Amino acid sequence: MQTVTPSDSAALQAALVQWQFGDWQSLANMERDTLQQHPERAKLALLAAAAQLQIGHAMEAEALIRLAQQWGVSKKLISQILIAGVHHSVASVAASANQPHHALQHLKNAMAMAAEMAFSPRPFSVNKLALHNLGDAWAGNTINTVIFRHHGILTHHKIQYTAFYVDEHTLRLVQRDLVSDTLKTHDIPGQYNLRDAHNSISLGLDRESHLHISYDHHVTQLRYRRSLKPGDITAWSDELPMTGAHEEKVTYPTFILPRQGYPLTLLYRDGVHNKGTARLKTYDEATQSWADHPQPILSGAEQKPWTSNAYWNHPAIGSDGSLHLSFVWRTDTLGTEQRINNINIGYACSHDNGLSWQTSRQRSYKLPITQVNAETIHPVSPASNLINQTSMALDSGNRPHIVFYSDDPDGIPQYQHLWFDGKVWRHQFISQRKLAFSLQGGGTLQIPICRPEVVIDHDDNVYMITRGDHTKNRMAATLLPAPDYHYLPSNTCVLCDLDLGFAEPIIDRSRWQQNNIMTLLLQNNQQPNYDINHQNIQNSVTLIDIKFS
Repeated sequence: MQTVTPSDSAALQAALVQWQFGDWQSLANMERDTLQQHPERAKLALLAAAAQLQIGHAMEAEALIRLAQQWGVSKKLISQILIAGVHHSVASVAASANQPHHALQHLKNAMAMAAEMAFSPRPFSVNKLALHNLGDAWAGNTINTVIFRHHGILTHHKIQYTAFYVDEHTLRLVQRDLVSDTLKTHDIPGQYNLRDAHNSISLGLDRESHLHISYDHHVTQLRYRRSLKPGDITAWSDELPMTGAHEEKVTYPTFILPRQGYPLTLLYRDGVHNKGTARLKTYDEATQSWADHPQPILSGAEQKPWTSNAYWNHPAIGSDGSLHLSFVWRTDTLGTEQRINNINIGYACSHDNGLSWQTSRQRSYKLPITQVNAETIHPVSPASNLINQTSMALDSGNRPHIVFYSDDPDGIPQYQHLWFDGKVWRHQFISQRKLAFSLQGGGTLQIPICRPEVVIDHDDNVYMITRGDHTKNRMAATLLPAPDYHYLPSNTCVLCDLDLGFAEPIIDRSRWQQNNIMTLLLQNNQQPNYDINHQNIQNSVTLIDIKFS
């Protein structure tokens, strides 16, 4: 039997050569169990199916075609390859009958129809539209560029907002007019703990255009302010409570912007890394007050004998106003090496701004969602280097696409793409890294690859944004073109030729949704293991606008 390994990047080209020369037996001998781990598994399965048909194994061919379709091959491509196989057979018959002209014509037809199987990279380019240097700021860790800032940048009515820490006494707001491309800044003095990368800044905007800001949390008292005038970053309230309830152990404040009649909403963790609860609060502009949702939405705080915590990815908002969450569960570390134990990927959707929730099959949850009743859309075994707090986006059909990383079968952390096609959840590896590493210990870790971001354009093409040892620490985009989302290593472009150290992608999701222009906040950051022994350094903060074409 022919074994195909996940790291065998030449497997598809070799299979195509076998197909062109009619080496049906070699193609038919590819092992199905090893095919499923290969990034090009769908195409390889389809070629194996065509070979099985050529040697008269119809049942085996049918099973492989179903598998190829499940793994992402389009019906159009299936038809092309099967028809190309007929041309290939007719060419062989014509050659045997001493009809070289007919044989050549059918062979050309076969090659033309199979040309798409080579999956040449769908060309895309990176166009830099604008670049602004915002000055130097704290860079001793990733507090300014940690991925779970939500929002780290946002746009409303052609005005863009962002914020970052300049130093332990200065939080800087930036307002950018996208029409004139001019900048305004304002500093909020205070005492900020920059020695913990969790203590990042998140921004929100209410329906009256008042900016809201929450910052400096890691299992600590809520810190929150709002602007005193609409669209103005120069005047702020003092620090305020929201409702006063469940605000003593706050981490990961996540603002969900108003939409479809729903108000500004805050999602946050109440608790700690292995005993936490996800709660929601909503803002009323008329009374300038917040209200707590009646029930928490995700919780492992009451589980026995082991408590847990759900770490959510970026919430995604549907065109119908629906709220989508995906998440992993964390329990205590494993073993003497303290391996971080994130397990499984779960999913929930709400059509009433978080009051009630459903699975991907529209089954109603009983709240709170726990490890016991959560829908597991992709199982991941304990201590498999599954990263928490990555990203999710929705296509035009409001179908979720999630990017993350965890170990491949060889124990190498790889980026992965998980998406719902309307019926089933589908999965593929979208990197070919060679170096192993292990997530272990407490605090923020120094990891050779960043957590991935994902955006989807108006044509449903998926772009994963990453930085790490695979890009020489440059921020890069990997295109997974619709409708089949086939991964090709060559379909990756560097976004900006800057060494960014350990920074993660901070993007303006609101602007991307409006016009598919990506604004990134870039800074070269250090990230000491466990957030200890920081260097007191500063590096420039940059805003860059990018258009894919």
